[in-house]
Amino acid sequence: MLCNLARDAMAAIETENPGRFTWTMLDASTRDGVKRLQELRPAAGRQIPVPGVLMDGEIVFDNIPEMEEFSEWLAGQTGV
Repeated sequence: MLCNLARDAMAAIETENPGRFTWTMLDASTRDGVKRLQELRPAAGRQIPVPGVLMDGEIVFDNIPEMEEFSEWLAGQTGV
């Protein structure tokens, strides 16, 4: 259920910010998802929260961000 909420939240944010970012979702309940999380952990420097948002290996949200919160963060990253 939480994965569906995260997916829907990110899809809504993407709709509000077309072409400004791309995203992928890892399913931590699968072997491949767990393996990918383990691969990302060294760059993150700590256990990766689920749900969480990473950018270039850095944890930027350890929850599902509200659309406004994510949009403000994204504006700060892109200078828009």
